[in-house]
Amino acid sequence: MIRVPPLARFLAMGLVVGLSAAILPGTAAAQTPSAPAEARTPLLMPGTTSLWQRVLTRPGAKAATEPGGASAGPEIPALSMLFVYGRAKSGDADWIEVGTTPGGRTLGWIPAAEAIDWKQTMIVLFTNPVNRDRALFFKESDPLLTLMESPDAAARAATLRQAAETRALPPDSPVTAIEPPSWIDPAKTFYLLPILNWTDGYFASGFSGLALEVAATSLQDKPDQPDQPDPAKPDPEEAAKLLEGYRAGVVFVVDTTISMEPYVARTRATIEALTAKLAASEEGDRVSFGLVGFRDVMPDGTPDGYIAKVFATLADGHDRASLLGRLDAASASTADNLDFREDALAGVKSALDDIDWTGVAGRFVVLVTDASPRRASDPNSSTHLDPDQLRLLAQSKGAALMVIHLKTPAGKVDHAAAEDAYTPMTAYPNIGSLYFPVEGGDVPSFGTVIDRISETILQQMDTVPQAGVADAPPAAAPSPAKPVAENAFARAGLVGRAMQLAYLGRMEGNQPPRLFSAWVSDRDIANPARKTLDVRVLISRNQLSDLQATLKAIIDAGESTRVAPNDFFRQLRSAAATMTRRPEGVGGENARRLADLGLIGEYLEGLPYRSRIMELSEDDWLSWSFGQQRQFLDDLEAKVTLYRQIYDNTDLWIALDGDRSGGDAVSPIPLDALP
Repeated sequence: MIRVPPLARFLAMGLVVGLSAAILPGTAAAQTPSAPAEARTPLLMPGTTSLWQRVLTRPGAKAATEPGGASAGPEIPALSMLFVYGRAKSGDADWIEVGTTPGGRTLGWIPAAEAIDWKQTMIVLFTNPVNRDRALFFKESDPLLTLMESPDAAARAATLRQAAETRALPPDSPVTAIEPPSWIDPAKTFYLLPILNWTDGYFASGFSGLALEVAATSLQDKPDQPDQPDPAKPDPEEAAKLLEGYRAGVVFVVDTTISMEPYVARTRATIEALTAKLAASEEGDRVSFGLVGFRDVMPDGTPDGYIAKVFATLADGHDRASLLGRLDAASASTADNLDFREDALAGVKSALDDIDWTGVAGRFVVLVTDASPRRASDPNSSTHLDPDQLRLLAQSKGAALMVIHLKTPAGKVDHAAAEDAYTPMTAYPNIGSLYFPVEGGDVPSFGTVIDRISETILQQMDTVPQAGVADAPPAAAPSPAKPVAENAFARAGLVGRAMQLAYLGRMEGNQPPRLFSAWVSDRDIANPARKTLDVRVLISRNQLSDLQATLKAIIDAGESTRVAPNDFFRQLRSAAATMTRRPEGVGGENARRLADLGLIGEYLEGLPYRSRIMELSEDDWLSWSFGQQRQFLDDLEAKVTLYRQIYDNTDLWIALDGDRSGGDAVSPIPLDALP
């Protein structure tokens, strides 16, 4: 279990964004909440028997002693999760009675307009705007659904977008807002797009998607601020000036086992050539290189010198003489290891964890290997992570993974396993996989690939990126000189552009659309293969700790056959459902009780998105072979390992008082990372 005790608890504290007001002297919760003579429970959501009504507070909310009464005391912390105990009208305004816990103690009454219904913990965030159009927000769902279904949706959306970008929307326009032009970093400008409602949508091209009603709010919103116009595209000259501070880092992670000597030498030669070129250019101080080597275990199970080792950091890369000296120390092994597979994920994880990326916005990790990786279930894996979890870990750290796979004749039987692992591991949102196979493992062909990748990263330093669609060119015909399709290199360039857009968004301080509820498509209307929104689950550090402990206990019980297969599946599904509807109840025996009471159905009903375990039925699970079930459990155990990595990364957690290590700090965790 990875629990860190919270700084304070206000009884059985549920999910609170940042620290509870009860912890902070002088805040609203510091006033004495009402303690009714008879125990009270929150109102239930309509049609349910166990789901309490909850809300998130907007900035500026203050509690009153009665509906319509004068607000007294300080503000309730913005985006606090509160339970709803009563609803009433005062004049034409709706009011709600709220409390911080489900235990019956209330804070008072607040206007319903100062809160957002919190039906489940799922939220959405904007994806990076590279390679897609800016999202449009609609006043009602019907015009959006009609547009999605239209055969000329792209042209119609472009007209609406141009009007929004030029702030020329007529009063009768169905569009009410447009997405900011650059990516918003939630770690810097924390915002939420809670899902209020949803409906299925269908595109003329055959894709399906969802039309979501979302409520936009952030910690920066103030109720007394006037509405601001929709953001326009940034000035190119201003963007170019901002990009002068953009720094990129490329860390090569090289397999240094016995079969790799010519490739290790060629990688060193590439870095030497690139650093020489940079030394003579104006961008010399804006790009740096590092090198990590990895090996594996020997037949007796001991490491072959090391499993992963940093030979050169990005700081070393700023001193060319020091860098070249360190590169010379990276030589291939002279001994055979256990088998053909290697602990490649250990090398990648070392690049993510052991390299100091501070001040580097463009983060690239390039893996060079001729073998498939050891997966989480392999007893010789040092990370106990699978490729999918490593991809999520890299994305949480703002890094892109690329793999150059040398398909040598010696590894022929291993090629399919390597491709199956590295293709999804290198998938970058809305762009695609950055997997570069080198047929035959030819050294000159490898040199071409590694040089092209490096040059592609360097070229981005000279251009100012623009949000929007930029399709990769058609694939070039394979040839000995060009063993990889050109569109793979184009994807690498798009990733660089995405990182520049993210950097510009942070520097420009873009804000989300302010204080409104509207409808938006979760996919790009012009090209629904691309996602406009990224689905997350908002949970606290303590809740992630409870989830890890709960899943570990369920897995251990299942593996020791202490529970029947159907009960085992129900408990897993219950834990996943609880995390999306009542995360404060995920720990202890709650998952088992939920399954025993047969309440899973109402927890799953109404969810716009479901994780893998929630998509399965009990019949599906019981029909699986032992091998299928074992693979699923291996994936689940790898996720439990990932939770430790997320928990320890304080950069991912947000708290109002700035203490990101506190147990009540929260983070929007990708739905793919949850069971």
